Amino acid sequence: MDKVCVDPIFRDKKRRVWELDFLRGVAVIAMCFDHFMFDLASFKSWFSNSRDISNAFLQTLNDFARAYWNTTGEYGFRFWAHYIFVFLFLFLVGTSCAFSRDNTKRGALLGAVSVVFTGATFVLREFGIMQDGVVFGILQCIAMSILCAAAVDVLTSFNKHVNKYAPLVLGVVIMSVGIGFKFWDIMFNYDKTFTNDHFLGYVLGTHAYGDDWFGLFPYVGMVLIGMYWGKAAYAVRVSLLPRLDGVWNKPINFVGRHALLFFLAHQLVLAGILGVACLAVGYRF
Repeated sequence: MDKVCVDPIFRDKKRRVWELDFLRGVAVIAMCFDHFMFDLASFKSWFSNSRDISNAFLQTLNDFARAYWNTTGEYGFRFWAHYIFVFLFLFLVGTSCAFSRDNTKRGALLGAVSVVFTGATFVLREFGIMQDGVVFGILQCIAMSILCAAAVDVLTSFNKHVNKYAPLVLGVVIMSVGIGFKFWDIMFNYDKTFTNDHFLGYVLGTHAYGDDWFGLFPYVGMVLIGMYWGKAAYAVRVSLLPRLDGVWNKPINFVGRHALLFFLAHQLVLAGILGVACLAVGYRF
């Protein structure tokens, strides 16, 4: 067998499992599309003279985005698409945990970033740019989930079989509890204002608050299941589909490799572009 196919990937930092980057990139692009649809559906509320402006192209985009978001309720297209891509992204976070040598450090660093991000969202709330800010959103959920994965890995290290299958068992249990009690539903016990008494609920998933909310139940379960898959399918850290790798996947792989950067910057960029386009045709704040 060719040496490139069997060398552990951590021996060469330039060589990665391309399909994981690709799938992560697809999930990030889907997130960007979803958020841009929200911007298109609501951009008229940004401006004071919206009723006085008539632009056929922007109106068509607005109508399309509103139709897209109207499929959220009653398990419509957007509802299922949202949760499919959320599962894919968190599953891949868990798969990456199986590759990492220090998930505690990764989780702690991402946790620090998430704290800064939370602070920034509350500043934006004061300026009226965001409605509620973010208390425990997807970034915080990922950071905590990585730390949970690190703890499971350490606590089960006494036996290789337990270490391999514990993430799967725990992941299925956590997902079952979360789905069974509908913790996944963002409207479940949604608080209109932040309540200190519910803070633990915001973290666990029994209560919801903020412009972005992802409690640990059932989402940490998705990460743990992904961790199991990483251990089972990528024991030697090499691509399962090396023959399909090529130039065609590079743009999406780039997005997948820089998922955090795209997460932090995409909304500012997309909303900024839309805002400039609106100003150019006569909209005014």
